[in-house]
Amino acid sequence: MSEEKKKVALIENHELGVYSIRHDLVMELSKNYEITVLTEVDGSFENGDLEGIVKFVDVGKSVLNPLSAAKYNSKLHKALKELKPAVCLTFTIRPAIYGNIVTRRLKIPTISTITGTGPLFDSKSVSYRVARWLYKRVLKKTKFVFFPNFDDLNGFVERKYITKEQAKRVPGSGVNFEKYQPMPFTRSNDGKFIFLFISRLVKDKGVMEFVEAASMLKESYPDAEFHIIGPLWGGNKKSLTVTKEELNGWIEKKWIVYHDKQKDVKPFMADADCVVMPSYREGMSNVLLEAASMARPLIATNVTGCRDIVDDGVNGFLCNVKDGKDLAAKMKKMMSLSAAEREEMGKKGREKMIREFDKRIVVKTYIQAIDEVVHGK
Repeated sequence: MSEEKKKVALIENHELGVYSIRHDLVMELSKNYEITVLTEVDGSFENGDLEGIVKFVDVGKSVLNPLSAAKYNSKLHKALKELKPAVCLTFTIRPAIYGNIVTRRLKIPTISTITGTGPLFDSKSVSYRVARWLYKRVLKKTKFVFFPNFDDLNGFVERKYITKEQAKRVPGSGVNFEKYQPMPFTRSNDGKFIFLFISRLVKDKGVMEFVEAASMLKESYPDAEFHIIGPLWGGNKKSLTVTKEELNGWIEKKWIVYHDKQKDVKPFMADADCVVMPSYREGMSNVLLEAASMARPLIATNVTGCRDIVDDGVNGFLCNVKDGKDLAAKMKKMMSLSAAEREEMGKKGREKMIREFDKRIVVKTYIQAIDEVVHGK
């Protein structure tokens, strides 16, 4: 009789994160563990390829509102108490905080990943002050804490949120360069130049600067198109998110072409001449990793989690953060290159992904940590 598989629980913001970013990890883990994901389930991935392999439990969204947060914590507690996993993995800020509160209470060993800190260390807002206060307390018993870059790792250690022994660095979520391969254009020779932005529509991803640059360039470059993929997002403070009215205004003015959220972004990346990520700060941008792996030239801000991927002038251009005018200048520079020059940029980017950001390195690191926690290996 075969030994029953140990249980591993993942706490994630939305099922989208599991299908897009955590997919390779959960597929590999499922070979030796029974995987349950506690997340917001809205049916976007109904009949997806993880069904039957991974069990999804809808616990809703981890939000800031105290009443909603209490309900979310209660659902997490109930699900984890029933599940009794051997180890729990949490991803992103709020699941890390709320998840560790619950797992500590239930004495479930936990591995957390801080995928990005945003303005955590510097912001004076109440929500980030609370987050800093909580981080000092909730990660004390966490077995390992993973970081996609050394800036965030060192920031947590220096502020004594965690110890050096807890901290581990991985190259973001890595990229499956076999899955994200260069693909031929499906567009005809239409004369257009397509810039593509992919993200949740939250302001610290640089969406306002992307639209500002589009509005500045559209009249002088009528063949340039500025495409956006990503949902309106209610999980952040209203002041930090794009409203439906703002989005509709951009569409009506023909500044952007909007595609909402997409299960598969590869065809859109393949048809883009350049992928743009003007984020204020990243853990390690998955969009840039995937686009570079598909040999697309990039434009990104000169910040943590972006400049690690973009070598300025080699596989793309870096622009100033929160600077729509500089972004527009870099877009003009990209359009001024020949197709052969942009192709060479894309080639250099893919070589960098294979050399430095292989997804298998990341998956192996997680599995080793999980095996150590569960089996003492």
